Amino acid sequence: MRAIYLIARREYLSYVATWGFWLSLASMPMFMALGFGLPILIESSQPTRYYALIDESGGVLDAAIESQGAASREAQAAATRQAATEMLGDSPAVEAAIANAPAPAEKYIRVYPEATDIETLRPYLLGEQNVETEEGPQPLFAAIYLRQDAEGGVEIEYWSTNLTDGELRSGIRRTLREYMQLNRLLENGVSPELVAAAGELTPTVRELNPERSAEAAEVTTAERLPIIVAIAVAFGLWIVIFSVVNMLLTAMIEEKGNKVLEMMLASSRHHEILTGKLLGVAGVSTTLLLAWGGLAATVGLVVQQFAFAAGLPLGEIMAAVLDPALVFPAIGYFIIGYLMYGAIFLAIGSLCETLQDAQTLMSPMMLIMMVPLFLVMVAADAPDSPIIVIASWIPLWTPFIMLARLPQDPALFDVIGTTLVMIVTAAGVIWGAGVMFRMGALNQANQDTVKGWFQLGGKRKAG
Repeated sequence: MRAIYLIARREYLSYVATWGFWLSLASMPMFMALGFGLPILIESSQPTRYYALIDESGGVLDAAIESQGAASREAQAAATRQAATEMLGDSPAVEAAIANAPAPAEKYIRVYPEATDIETLRPYLLGEQNVETEEGPQPLFAAIYLRQDAEGGVEIEYWSTNLTDGELRSGIRRTLREYMQLNRLLENGVSPELVAAAGELTPTVRELNPERSAEAAEVTTAERLPIIVAIAVAFGLWIVIFSVVNMLLTAMIEEKGNKVLEMMLASSRHHEILTGKLLGVAGVSTTLLLAWGGLAATVGLVVQQFAFAAGLPLGEIMAAVLDPALVFPAIGYFIIGYLMYGAIFLAIGSLCETLQDAQTLMSPMMLIMMVPLFLVMVAADAPDSPIIVIASWIPLWTPFIMLARLPQDPALFDVIGTTLVMIVTAAGVIWGAGVMFRMGALNQANQDTVKGWFQLGGKRKAG
């Protein structure tokens, strides 16, 4: 036990007592903030597009586009209010926050050039000249010509050098399609009042949970949060496991190449070295998780205090996020998944002399580890899919897929069965990795030995 403790302490301190460890510790919150803020930053940094709209129908189509644009903005604002009310409750603070929120910046702004023919506008579209705007001279993004024939058909000519940004084109096409459909109804005798009333018709949907009584059966947005949290935890678990097992692999190859492993074998047994390394790097990952978890808890507490002062019901949301039914399985899956992958990567490292040697053996493992990332996203929408159910019984994928399935109440047989199979497989993997580690550490096996297992026949001797 003393040898295991000393090796584990050495492994732990070799990472924790370095600047790189503390930089990586600080980088995760930074990357998380960047991940949340980057889409907003990208959206806000998008250049404003200036376009010219030329209506050759006498202003009818132009008026239809303006009217539909105003209605769409109002509908979007109503949807935002409804979503905020469902998530945070019907609170005066929520209403005030929505009312005082600044209006989003316009992505497309219309300009009115003096000349409207395409030959005059062509230099502006090609960037050779700029149009005058409130923000100064700007390039012209698009010129759109609208025409209407006697039978009510509409033709759109969309001139632009940008072949990828089709949002403006699609929006105008959608608006005019609705205008044409409305006109057809009016031409066939349907009254405008009836059309307006039909457009306002929408079903009221109440999502109810049959496990609760009728008074408390309605499902809220806060109750859907555990699914989102479970997906995030599954991805986080994958990132942590992948990071720490790579530490084991690189450290193992370096120690073998520098003959450090041979010196360790002179005073310790191979299983003590294997166990000590697993425990040491497990301590490193535990330190990372505790630090990140403490930071997340602190931020959550601060947010909850502000929300409580503002009268927002975030207590239920925090309770859903910190549900023990999710937290404790996540800890167990992390431990078992780490032991499985850690033992495998240690065994691979013991068979290789350099990182280049390890690449040939790492390729199958990387393919195996990438599959759960795709299946977890499928499990979020279809946890009872046969593919997801079958994949959750594959022990190397169980920790990630079952985490995504847990908030959606999978069958108890699946939960218990997959866990037992995973534990038994982990024990077998650790035992087999120990045998391979001993052979690799004593130079009784290398990567060519593993390749030989997959050859159909032995090498022929030269005649």
